[in-house]
Amino acid sequence: MDDLLGLGKGTDKLIAAVERALGAVYRPYGIRRDADAEAYRLTMLEAAKTDAKTRNTLELARAKSEANMIHAEGKQALEARLEARLQHRALQQQLNIERIIEGALAQPQPAPTTEEVDQDWLSNFFEHAQSVSGAEMQALWSRVLALEVGIPGTFSPRALEVLRKMTRREANSFQAACKLACSFTPEEGRKTILHGAFRHSWLSLSETPKIEINKFGLPFLDRMNLARIGLMYEDELVLGEFPREQELSFYFDSTQLNLRAKRGGVKLHNYALTPIGLELSALVASEEDSAYIAALSTSLAKFFHVHNENG
Repeated sequence: MDDLLGLGKGTDKLIAAVERALGAVYRPYGIRRDADAEAYRLTMLEAAKTDAKTRNTLELARAKSEANMIHAEGKQALEARLEARLQHRALQQQLNIERIIEGALAQPQPAPTTEEVDQDWLSNFFEHAQSVSGAEMQALWSRVLALEVGIPGTFSPRALEVLRKMTRREANSFQAACKLACSFTPEEGRKTILHGAFRHSWLSLSETPKIEINKFGLPFLDRMNLARIGLMYEDELVLGEFPREQELSFYFDSTQLNLRAKRGGVKLHNYALTPIGLELSALVASEEDSAYIAALSTSLAKFFHVHNENG
């Protein structure tokens, strides 16, 4: 597809996907592929003005609908109240969709693949998105749309279902979890939250001081809520049984934690994100908690030689 406006192929692909899902009425958001590039450049300013008028008309219609509903409440006619309520809901759903599309177009667009986003996925997305009215949650849905159109398969239908049911508080808890999570390679997503190590011998159990992750923004109840909605595993997991001199690395946003086992048989305590949690972690800004990493490094030093590299 020709990039008529210099917006980038990712934006072109997003506009085309929205048009395919919702119809040509959404062409004011983007590019008329059948138009001459120079002619369209000259009409874009006028189109932008028209688009602004359209949004103003939508807001005015929504306000009028609310007024009609209030007026209808004073009438005995059930039909009038029903019509006002349905119109109000339809206008709100339309406004939600418009804002999510606008937010997606404002996102940094990923380098797109040539694969087209699945039509059923798009239909499912907008069916859910029309009910999302909070600004913070709309921003998440905008990011989902931009990423999925750029790289189809980034988010499964199950991930959309979890996101649809997620509250703002749960979203904040998930963000806190992602700040603590690390990956096993630089290319992987954030999937594990380390919080200590232990080693069994035939006589005893030796452990490092466990990291109390509730002190770093993820209290027990929040972790249980994330497990309940399918973003984290509820039970603590055990990672590895590393022999002496085993080297391993964990990757945070800008810190690489390098470990070398002092003794054999060491295992790591960790909490892990589920596959759905791993998918949705792509929505969370890349951040790390330096205080948590420092505490973890101190704890693991009992069983490992620890070296931190900062990118």
